[in-house]
Amino acid sequence: MIKRHIRGNTALAAVMAAGICAVAANAEGAAKTEGVETVTVTGQSINLDVKGHTPLLETPQNIQILSADLLASQNVTRLDEALRNVAGVMGGGYYQSYDYFRIRGFDASGFIYLDGMRLDSYVDVNAEISGLEQIQVVKGPASALYGQGALGGLVNFVSKRPTRDAFLNVSAAYGSFDSYELSLDGNRPITGDVAARLVATWRQAGSFADHSSGDNRIYVAPSVTWDIDADTSVTLLSSYQHDKFNMVMPLTALGTITPSKYGTYSLKTYTGNLGDDNHSWVNRTQLGYQASHRFNDVFTLNHRLRYTVNDQRWNKILYTSSLVDTGSTLALSQYPYDYDSFGTMITTDTSLSADFTTGPLRHQVMIGTDYAITHSHSHSGQIDYADPNSYVVIDLFHPTYHKPMPVYKSFASAHESLNTLGTYVQDHITYGDFTLTASLRWDDAHSISGGADKTDVAYTPRLGLTYAVMPDAVLFASYSESFLPQSGTLFSGEPLKPETGRQWETGVKASLLDGHIDLSASLYYLTRNNVATSDPTHPFSSIQSGKQRSRGFEFDSRFNIVENWQAIFTYAYTDAVVIEDNTYPVGDQLSNVPKNSIGLWSRYAFDGALNGLSVNGGVYYYSSMAGDLPNTFRLPSYTLANAGIAYDYGDATLQLSFKNLFNERYFSGSYNDVYVQPGATRSIEARLSYRL
Repeated sequence: MIKRHIRGNTALAAVMAAGICAVAANAEGAAKTEGVETVTVTGQSINLDVKGHTPLLETPQNIQILSADLLASQNVTRLDEALRNVAGVMGGGYYQSYDYFRIRGFDASGFIYLDGMRLDSYVDVNAEISGLEQIQVVKGPASALYGQGALGGLVNFVSKRPTRDAFLNVSAAYGSFDSYELSLDGNRPITGDVAARLVATWRQAGSFADHSSGDNRIYVAPSVTWDIDADTSVTLLSSYQHDKFNMVMPLTALGTITPSKYGTYSLKTYTGNLGDDNHSWVNRTQLGYQASHRFNDVFTLNHRLRYTVNDQRWNKILYTSSLVDTGSTLALSQYPYDYDSFGTMITTDTSLSADFTTGPLRHQVMIGTDYAITHSHSHSGQIDYADPNSYVVIDLFHPTYHKPMPVYKSFASAHESLNTLGTYVQDHITYGDFTLTASLRWDDAHSISGGADKTDVAYTPRLGLTYAVMPDAVLFASYSESFLPQSGTLFSGEPLKPETGRQWETGVKASLLDGHIDLSASLYYLTRNNVATSDPTHPFSSIQSGKQRSRGFEFDSRFNIVENWQAIFTYAYTDAVVIEDNTYPVGDQLSNVPKNSIGLWSRYAFDGALNGLSVNGGVYYYSSMAGDLPNTFRLPSYTLANAGIAYDYGDATLQLSFKNLFNERYFSGSYNDVYVQPGATRSIEARLSYRL
């Protein structure tokens, strides 16, 4: 079943790392070159969107920032493609139409934020990249400021918003699998104090799978900024996204990764039914604002709010129950699933920051509170799982479609709500070449799900230290904790306690040659506690004796040494394993986590007689990964190669992009041996853009 990341009272996720705030559209000090912007911004205090005003270089945590210009140069349209630019982050999952990723070995897919506030969890996010100014990747726990969330880290999206420049960018694209797109990004100052911006995209993204119509999207995001005076600003942000897609379901390990006695079947095999079945649509509407007011040289107030409405429908999605050897072929036994839900969410955050000195110490203090309230209603069709006639069987080697669908025996309804309240405080202290960041947060999370009423209260700290070994290079070390409420009960009926996590991290950051070289290297050790595992004496209950560990090394680097050449190099070693469990063997690797991953991307713009011409290419290697827990099979290692060529002629740009250039056969992730997602085959896209 599609993983909706609701998990009862685990719906609330964590957002940004302590002590930074989101980079606004053109952050001061971000070096910008022709066609691409420096990916990592260091040494500057960042503006709004995330809590605090700590300079990024002084933040004792590994944080990477991906700009819109970089993603456009790479022709990125999906989040997993963007995350290849960051060490220690593994994109891809076991369904094609949703955003899945792991950070430092742990699943963080449900922990995506937009403009510093948590996105809803009632619809798996499938981000529209064209509406984003930046993607910020924060590694390690952020609960000290943002409450419950993933131990490995999180991703924050920064929306495009109005600027003081008038422009209009339009583009049209056509590519493999009959994919096409029209997009617009326009900005206009209305008065001296007010500016408006509109981002709109219409896309039909075809699929490499047979018989799949792919994903159809309409995205519209208008925004308005009013600079009331030199110290006060308000920005209205809104968006509407409609997705309609023919879901490409996972395949099986036997017959694809491991040859069966009947051989292997094509990765393009479609395992749904044809007709009106296996279709889904999602509508997401968001409306909110962000406001800031600077009282004086000491105090600044930031406030933000967003209201979200989600409406989704799945129509007879076929889920795999088992793999059947018929004696002549391999077949999938599948059952249909209908699901519709409607949910609303209100999130708000208010913080007061103060910048002052006490003797030789400079303090950047922040105190704030945030609140979120989420409600959802869902309705689903249920089959008689004991009745063999409730299943659809498809031959994987010779599939036939237009099969009659089983009749639902019953329908189930559910209501879930989650209210979370948090208060946080942080002091970032500077003394000479040293900084000390101390953060503490209190959380109260109240959830109602399936008749269960539960409240979790937690305190989460963080402590970090940096030392400037030279003006543009620091050593850092930090300790941080996370917590994440869980649904379910023990055999005694007592609710499960929240998962908890701890991280120790140390490393070095540098921004050299006036920001033309950015380097980050870090060592980390994470432990995840209170993991729910099977009760050995009560098979249908859980106990909380599970424990997992991840340790590793990451290196992120960005180069922009000369004006017309940029490069990114990343490397990560990730050792993520089970260290205590009643079900899984100790030492088993966590699934979908490569021990070694390497990324290299470069772009070169010609001058002289070839002025206007640029070329780029990327190579990404991932070592083999465990396909499930316990480790019954492995996903093979793979190397992806992408390439692109572009030509600027006046205000027009013609861009040709190649993804999976050498048509590598690979698998992006899995849930178990009958839920394995194949990677996309080679694709080509041509894009024509025009700037006014």
